[in-house]
Amino acid sequence: MTDTTARIISGLLFLVFSPLCLWWLRREYKQQGKLSWFGSILHVVMYGFHGMFCGMLAWGAGSALPPMSEFAWLGIPLMVIGAGIMFYAMDLFQKFSRWLGSNTPGLQINGLYRYSRNPQFVGYGLLILGFFIAWWNSLSWLAILSYAALVYAVTLVEEEHLIRTYGESYREYCQRVPRYLGLPKRS
Repeated sequence: MTDTTARIISGLLFLVFSPLCLWWLRREYKQQGKLSWFGSILHVVMYGFHGMFCGMLAWGAGSALPPMSEFAWLGIPLMVIGAGIMFYAMDLFQKFSRWLGSNTPGLQINGLYRYSRNPQFVGYGLLILGFFIAWWNSLSWLAILSYAALVYAVTLVEEEHLIRTYGESYREYCQRVPRYLGLPKRS
């Protein structure tokens, strides 16, 4: 399989699967107030398809990794910092079922969630950015834009669910804390 074919197939899988997955997640949140085990798996697989798409864009379908760019010295630390933020943010939920959306016992507003309503997305975004700085090529911008679109769409689905679940307390939280990055407002 050529690099171009692999990139097209992985892009199509991501582009077809993600909207279907988002539709399913939204439907489960509305009907059940949480995700089923199947919805949780879909959620993870959706990010897996994005990761596969990113890998194909950066590395192609070859068996050997291409050489790193001259900016790998910046990309590698960004990847490490991003992964650290992402895993720390998810660990604040303390249960796998909680960060997958299948168990939501209360609104998380502590730790990194005091500064960002979605620190796990910020962390994964830094990881993706670092990855593409380390293995930069002319297609890197596609992965970064696709991640921004995916995160925005997932955030809208999750915010709709959180407003329905937590009501005014979530709206107040949204007034104080930025969606992704920024300084929290004093209350």
